[in-house]
Amino acid sequence: MLLESPAAKSAEGSLTRVNPRLASEVQRLGGAKLARCYNCGTCTAICPLTQEGQEFPRSLIRYAILGAEDKLLSSARPWLCYYCGDCTKECPKDADPAEFMMALRRYLTSKYDWTGFSSLLYHSEMVELIAIVVLASITGLFIYFLHGPMVLSRTELETFAPLGVVEAGDLVIFAILALLISTNIFRMYRFIVKSGDAKRKPISIKTYIVELVKTLPIHFFTQKKLGGCSDKKYWVYHLIFFGGYVTSFILFMFLIRYTQTNMPFLFFNPLSVLGIAATIALVCASGIVIYGRIKKSRPVWKYSHPTDWMFVLLLVLTVATGILTGVFRSVGIPLATYLTYSVHLMVVAPFLILEVPFAKWSHLAYRPFAIYFARLREIQDE
Repeated sequence: MLLESPAAKSAEGSLTRVNPRLASEVQRLGGAKLARCYNCGTCTAICPLTQEGQEFPRSLIRYAILGAEDKLLSSARPWLCYYCGDCTKECPKDADPAEFMMALRRYLTSKYDWTGFSSLLYHSEMVELIAIVVLASITGLFIYFLHGPMVLSRTELETFAPLGVVEAGDLVIFAILALLISTNIFRMYRFIVKSGDAKRKPISIKTYIVELVKTLPIHFFTQKKLGGCSDKKYWVYHLIFFGGYVTSFILFMFLIRYTQTNMPFLFFNPLSVLGIAATIALVCASGIVIYGRIKKSRPVWKYSHPTDWMFVLLLVLTVATGILTGVFRSVGIPLATYLTYSVHLMVVAPFLILEVPFAKWSHLAYRPFAIYFARLREIQDE
């Protein structure tokens, strides 16, 4: 089906293929009040991040209502929104444009994912629950068959969980994550940069590299654009959460040889200090998120998709079992240390494998790459 109205035409004048189920699909993913929008433009006017050529949410809402799926897939703008909620607070029709943008990102995440599993997670709580149970059970079976001797006279975590086995498991999980994320980002690149490529200026390899170096690191590590939102505290919360998560990921994925030891936490050991700081950051950020979602104190927390709650639950369990493992190891309770560490690994596996490439945490990769791809589009159109 083709829509022939001017609103459905691309910049090159070609017709846009319409998906008549697009609006209802976005509504199911969280944009429930989409139909209330009457295109007044208040959301675009109030947004501190909107600029010429990157207007949102107004234009994106129109695309969704019209079913212009190709226009949404080829746009980086949904990822340029950091969900501060200003547009929702000022919307005269209570259309909740901020949550629409979040729902749109869930929709795009499912489209970038070539496996189709992300769509299943977003549309079925049962699928998500089964996936978590299956991954946790598989991890538990590996632990059961591959663990070393359980020394009970003293705590020997390295003996119970041989470093070679744990490192191999880390490498397998990292390889899976790298494969899924990189291939999904390539699909994102094809949608955004390569759409209508025939009529755009070609991009040199040098430009790709220069813009990658200039754009990706700063927006990945600092969420610089979020600092342009009106509520600076939200940026601080996000940085604390991100810092704790990334530090923990590095420590326990790549430096496991130095963090999984028989030694208790040592405050003069730099890695121990980093681990404690990361744990405190995650505990504080998790507390803020849980409190906010229960109290619904901000627009960003008024609506929670089931995958949002599952992310929070898995994160809390990961942090709690990690803390308990450290406490039991430090005070010298061998059996409790081994059992808690086993549960910790059984939670970490589904948390990483499901949340990083398919659900909540995928935006850590998609958002900075979207900013990079948007810059490439600007260069194409110059």
